[in-house]
Amino acid sequence: MAAEFDAIKRGTFAPEESVDCLQARLSPGGDGDGDEDGELGALAHALGHFPLALSQAAAFLIDTGMRLTAYRELLDDQGEKLSDLLPATSPADEHCGTMASAFQLALERAEALAPAGSARAALELLSMLAPDGVPEAVLHTTAAHRWITAGTDGPSDKPHLRNRIAERTTLLSLRALHRLSLVTHDVSRRPVSVEVHALGQRAARETVPQQARPFLAQAAGDALEELWSSTAEFEPRPETEAALYRCVEALRRTTAADLLWDGRMHPVLRRIGPYLAGLGRDRAARDICQELLEQARVRLGDRNRGVLFLRCQIAQATGELGEAASAHASLREIRRESEQTLGATDPDTLAVRLYEARFQMEAGAVAAALERLTELTDQAAEALGADHALVVGARSYGVLGRGLVGGAAGERDACATLVAELERSLGAGHALTLRILGDLGRWAGEAGDTSAAVDSHVRAVAGLEAAAGRLHRDTLIARHNLASWRGLAGDRERAVEEFSIAAQDAERALGADHPTTLTYRVNLAFWRGLAGAPAAAQADLADLQTAVDKVFGADHPRALRTRQQRAELLELSGDRDGATALLTALLADMIRVQGSDHPRTREVAESLAHCRDRASSTR
Repeated sequence: MAAEFDAIKRGTFAPEESVDCLQARLSPGGDGDGDEDGELGALAHALGHFPLALSQAAAFLIDTGMRLTAYRELLDDQGEKLSDLLPATSPADEHCGTMASAFQLALERAEALAPAGSARAALELLSMLAPDGVPEAVLHTTAAHRWITAGTDGPSDKPHLRNRIAERTTLLSLRALHRLSLVTHDVSRRPVSVEVHALGQRAARETVPQQARPFLAQAAGDALEELWSSTAEFEPRPETEAALYRCVEALRRTTAADLLWDGRMHPVLRRIGPYLAGLGRDRAARDICQELLEQARVRLGDRNRGVLFLRCQIAQATGELGEAASAHASLREIRRESEQTLGATDPDTLAVRLYEARFQMEAGAVAAALERLTELTDQAAEALGADHALVVGARSYGVLGRGLVGGAAGERDACATLVAELERSLGAGHALTLRILGDLGRWAGEAGDTSAAVDSHVRAVAGLEAAAGRLHRDTLIARHNLASWRGLAGDRERAVEEFSIAAQDAERALGADHPTTLTYRVNLAFWRGLAGAPAAAQADLADLQTAVDKVFGADHPRALRTRQQRAELLELSGDRDGATALLTALLADMIRVQGSDHPRTREVAESLAHCRDRASSTR
């Protein structure tokens, strides 16, 4: 028994030692096939480089003659038991017993060091989550405490004392598991997290009785949702939200499909789409929500809240990927169904109405969208409160719409009022406050104060990096807009530097062909042209136009704007005839797509008139 315990306690091989161990067992004469395609390395990694697990896997392969790839597939199948895939090794081997028995012995010793049942319960909960780092705070939620302390006694009539006992019990259980090498609980790092190897997680899950597994899945989901909701409401932390997302994905992978669909879509599943969208990963958000939607329709029916929410997320991602008209049409249909099913002022319906108006505006119908936003703002404020993120979003889009059709000074003042309200209610460092601060910078600049625009965006970028992370969508937008206002304020060289940083960050976060990355690359090329290299920049824009048309569509505002920027650079480089031809074709397309009253259409009409005047005056 001591040897079994030591197999867990003494740790793991280095990766190269693991491969050597497997090769020695599987090809003792050295004349085997070798480590083709890294299969031995991949198997060693899957087994956590545990010497006992490696030895037992080799024994299984020798006894069965199974190929490595087939064994890996069995190992990945969560329906297979570890005891079947990692049998006892031969008597000649230094190890005795099995990986499962070694795990059980280590767990029994951990249980002796912690309050009754708490170490096992904590490990069960951890077994459902991400192996590479579960925020310790997840284990200190009310939902986790209920699971971990279920087998312990506590004063039910004294909630504060009961909570302190639960905190202590949870900490003792984690330290006991760490002492027995079943988890890594490094309290020297901040924020504190807990790591468990996937093999140990699997062994722990296999000890949970079948009838208890739905309750375990619910407890894990509830704990994640409890922490995520408090994190989102008070102090969004990028590293915590990233860890929570990994935990939700692990929970989805390790849980039978129906365990999070007990008559409803578990609330934590609603976090996935918005989280990915916040990072600008709209394709991933759309694809995962589509996967969840298929499950939801089977289990919940078409007119369920979860189904409507997922359809809204898919439509929103579609719009973010450049298909504003398609997104608007989908959201109009979803809104009608949501009003019938949930009611016009239900929070989910209000969210659908917000996105519908937003993409209606992006599709060119600014006046109609403004009418919807005005009505929505009043109704949402009454239903949710004036400081709710949805209400702030509606007000922000309303400011945008009015600014597009009217004067900027009034919208600057409206934004300033909104920023002041948010600073009082949420704080100056809150991500939502900082996002609206960026909007204030835009309208200050549009009203003629480019210095104020730069100042607002400098503060917004610094604050958003701290609050949301450098690669968060809001931070990327703020940095890009800072570069724009630097250029408009006359500091073109610095603008090019910041556009370059924005484009590089967008590519790191989103990929080279993401709509946001393409937009930043286009504007980088444009400002390089304005900074003194118009011919080279115009050539870069001509090359980018193909990708922009493919990703956005040739009639999308971004594609039309790219053509407008190309025309500006053509004229700047002295090719007025080329600029006139491009602007003439562009104006016809803009009138067809956006109408003659759209601000960009009027801008192009004025540019064309000036270009023709200048061309005629030189003849």
